[in-house]
Amino acid sequence: MKVLVKEELLYLERQIRMELVEISHGFLDQGWNFRHLRAAFTRIYFPLEGKGFLTFGDRTVELTPGKIYVVPSGLDFSCSCPKSLNKVFVHLNLTHPDGSDAFGGIGSCLVLEDDEGLSARMMQLCDRRDLRSVLELKLLLYGVLERALAQAMPERTEIKQFGDVTRAALAYIEAHLRADLCIGEIADALFVSRAALQKAFKADLDKSIGKYIDTCLMARAEILLLERALSVKEVGERLGFCDQFYFSRKFVQAHGISPRVFRQLHSIGKDEPSPLSQKDG
Repeated sequence: MKVLVKEELLYLERQIRMELVEISHGFLDQGWNFRHLRAAFTRIYFPLEGKGFLTFGDRTVELTPGKIYVVPSGLDFSCSCPKSLNKVFVHLNLTHPDGSDAFGGIGSCLVLEDDEGLSARMMQLCDRRDLRSVLELKLLLYGVLERALAQAMPERTEIKQFGDVTRAALAYIEAHLRADLCIGEIADALFVSRAALQKAFKADLDKSIGKYIDTCLMARAEILLLERALSVKEVGERLGFCDQFYFSRKFVQAHGISPRVFRQLHSIGKDEPSPLSQKDG
């Protein structure tokens, strides 16, 4: 008897994962009118009734029932609603083994036909709490993401393989992510020299460890800012920043807007305003 263990496939399956940031049902009106929305997560819109618009540069896409819209992470766009729009929307990350979002770098909105009534089914699943419904919801989202990637990248490409040192470094960074995490700490934990660690990381990811940590911190900051239970100051503290001003400065450098403005832009359509809005000020 011979058994072939697919270790590489197991590694990729563990590292490529979907993280749901938010699932909401919104009844939008003319107040849904904003410019330069951009985030490290991917958005999926499931229109149910009404109409809206998404603008990317000189291109405008109409949001209407019967279609599903995937807005890639990092894409700068504007939104508007002429009258009313009833939709389910999902914010999520689909991560590569290097921690980047799989949709990062795709320069346009992806429009899929909703021939199977997935938007209506998504609405039904949002109101259920049993295990089978949760699994079906995740399966539905994975299917949408696979179709969107097939549209954006028709050719299948192999996922880049990393060496053992880089893999260990990525795992350590994920487990110990904070603002003061440094190369020396990671090298000591992995029992390698700083030079060897930096060389391996640069060769595999084509970026420095410091830049990679900064990118991960800002992506995590976006997710935490969407949680109503934390003030901007508390988000910075949870990520290990020494003070709120330093955290805000780093966030502006990465996103072009302050953490407070980011939170305000992404609180539109909530059932109630954030109870921490005055506390953040």
